[in-house]
Amino acid sequence: MLLIQQHSPGVVSMGLNRADKRNAINVEMTHAIEAALIQFKYDPSVKVIVIYGVGPHFCAGMDLKDFFDSSTRSPAVLAQAKAATEHWRTRLLGDMPQTLVTAVNGFCFGAALPFLSNSQQVFAHPDAVLGLPEINFGFAPGAQILKSLAQKLSAKRLAYAALTGRPLSAQLAQQWGLVHQLVDTDPLGAALAYAKALVEDER
Repeated sequence: MLLIQQHSPGVVSMGLNRADKRNAINVEMTHAIEAALIQFKYDPSVKVIVIYGVGPHFCAGMDLKDFFDSSTRSPAVLAQAKAATEHWRTRLLGDMPQTLVTAVNGFCFGAALPFLSNSQQVFAHPDAVLGLPEINFGFAPGAQILKSLAQKLSAKRLAYAALTGRPLSAQLAQQWGLVHQLVDTDPLGAALAYAKALVEDER
């Protein structure tokens, strides 16, 4: 579910690894994200965490079928998964002592956006597509997601994204402050190079 790698000293990457599902976050992945962030939080050797999606997409958001639509999970399992999601989304991401850097390709929807709003640097491919599509499926975006995005977006922009469900281009996301740099070829490579340089500058 997650691909964790050590790169240069002080730099680790966390890859969302369900490429066949556009890295949609299911029950197992949400627990893995929580566990990884807790481990990193208390590891002083980790200075920068690079977050990315394995394959052509960053993350399509929550796996609605696994959490809501046609879930075969027991109520107890779903309750635990939702608690884990709330923990990493609303508290862990915003309280990490490390610098968070995110690399975005392809789709970046819904529950994936708090990774961006809590990152100090976001690299994205110009063809990346971002947004809050939940309303198109009969859902409202989660309050945790909206609260996180309110750190970056004005009330009008957040309302537009949430109430229309329309996708945002990478260029518009950059204008709105969700993306910092557009990278034509390799956002992950750019993110890792930035992370390495950041650690070296701090020595």
